[in-house]
Amino acid sequence: MSPLWLLADYTYQPFVKAAPLWDYWYLLLLPLCLAIAIVYKSIRCDSMSRVPRQALELFAFIIVVMVLAAGALAVLVNILS
Repeated sequence: MSPLWLLADYTYQPFVKAAPLWDYWYLLLLPLCLAIAIVYKSIRCDSMSRVPRQALELFAFIIVVMVLAAGALAVLVNILS
């Protein structure tokens, strides 16, 4: 028998039930950071032809800073505990 009957009980209803992403919440930061970088660079750049490259650079910068901040906080928590 197929294990699909387990999914029959769970029906996802947007805005009523939370999406089952609690184990992968950190991956949602990637599209959020990309959207922020694109919108910011779309507003700040003089030419729209420069937006993709500069948005990717800003996206990479945001991700690197977030990873470094998470590492620093993890070290601080381990030192204090």
